[in-house]
Amino acid sequence: MKVEREKRRNVIRYQRPSGITTLSLFEFVGAIGCMGLLFFTPAGSRDFIALSMGAALGFIVVYGLWTLQFWAFWFTAGYECLEITYELFLLSQPEYRNLHLLAPIFGILLSAITLGYIFLDRSVKPAFHRGLSN
Repeated sequence: MKVEREKRRNVIRYQRPSGITTLSLFEFVGAIGCMGLLFFTPAGSRDFIALSMGAALGFIVVYGLWTLQFWAFWFTAGYECLEITYELFLLSQPEYRNLHLLAPIFGILLSAITLGYIFLDRSVKPAFHRGLSN
């Protein structure tokens, strides 16, 4: 009976685009990296708090992207905007000069590429519509 109802509803199921798979793997590596850097950062410092939040939100983004949750599209966009904002803040800090300048610039570039991909690739947004994913 349940199988017949599923057939009648004719629900379209989207497969996860390969770019989303790649993006979720990179986000996973980034979240693991944030957790690893916590061991070298003084507890309670600004960087410790930022790395903790980055790791926690990163794992939420990874879960949402990997399972194509309906909220993951906008959550990822918000997370990447938050990353860009924090990295722009870091560029204004005196300790981020010379060689240390490269990390925030690289982060801004990666976040901008992510935002460009999720908003400009036509296969991405339909994959996140509610009720269309597994």
